[in-house]
Amino acid sequence: MFDRRTFAACCAIALPYGACLAQTTFAADQYYDNRWYITPFGAYVDPDGDRGAKSGWGGGVAIGKPISPNWNIELRAMYEELDSKYGTAFGVFNSNDKFKNLSGTLDAQWFFLGRQGINRWQSNSVHPYLVGGIGAIDNKVETLFGSDSHTSFMANAGLGIVWPFSSWGRLVADARYRYVDSANNTRLNSRSSMNDWLFSVGLQIPFGPAPQVAQAAPPPAPRAAIPPPPPPPPAARAFELKADGTFAFAKSDLTPTGRTRIDNTLAELKASGIRLRAISIVGHTDPIGSAEFNQRLSVARANSVRDYLVAQGVPANIITTEGRGFSELKITEADCRAQGKARNRTALIACFEPNRRVDIRATGEQPG
Repeated sequence: MFDRRTFAACCAIALPYGACLAQTTFAADQYYDNRWYITPFGAYVDPDGDRGAKSGWGGGVAIGKPISPNWNIELRAMYEELDSKYGTAFGVFNSNDKFKNLSGTLDAQWFFLGRQGINRWQSNSVHPYLVGGIGAIDNKVETLFGSDSHTSFMANAGLGIVWPFSSWGRLVADARYRYVDSANNTRLNSRSSMNDWLFSVGLQIPFGPAPQVAQAAPPPAPRAAIPPPPPPPPAARAFELKADGTFAFAKSDLTPTGRTRIDNTLAELKASGIRLRAISIVGHTDPIGSAEFNQRLSVARANSVRDYLVAQGVPANIITTEGRGFSELKITEADCRAQGKARNRTALIACFEPNRRVDIRATGEQPG
């Protein structure tokens, strides 16, 4: 019946096997294959000369796991069958004795050159190791008249190589010296130990998927270049020249007062330190008279101011002029009437005075 103890035993057996299937991830320079594995192998046995046995063949299986880039731990079981050098009673009955030995060891393998790094696990690599272990061996001798066996302590040590020719398999070969304490040799009871040599070749088969190589983090996206700060807005100064006094009534010629006003404007610009890049001159009139006349007058007054500036050394190519007639009035006739300033033509002309003007706007670079 399937009781709890049986279930627990099954779980205990399945647990390490399940663990061996878990896939791990290593950085490329830290990589090593840490999977559990099984290694069926064949062996050639060269026994101690005093054992009285011929060289022969054996085989077995090992189960192990790498516990670090330099160390493996292995459980190894092996069976060997050797013919006696002598027949029973030294050949009287022409029947050979048999030596049938079954051994088990716990071995440690030291990969003294290391196995760390994904390049060490390619098919062009070979991993040499030293091995040592202890265990027990059942020495059994079968003769024509019966059999005898004796279990003894044993130890082994040697040198081997592993060739990882694929992710699913590795070729393993090693040579070992085996020490057997109190070996059961019915022919040589005087010997308390035996010293054998073992040469084995096997196929090591890992369980589960091979460890993954961690993908390198993608390089950070290049930082966007920080655009230079926008240039400061150009410095600007605005001036308004009153037409009254700057020009004669309904005329475009500058009066001495007008020239003085323009000189004062130029002096103010020089004092501000602005390096001039552009000057805009716009002439305006009042609504007295026709639109056509006032448009011509506003253009002529703007040009008069330009010509005087050029005569004072301002580059002509940075100056633009424009006339807008009475299209942009500051005060209308309705405003004057509301203020009681439109009783007659003279009063209306005086009320319209803010409309008669020339606007000068200078832009340039202000020194830091």
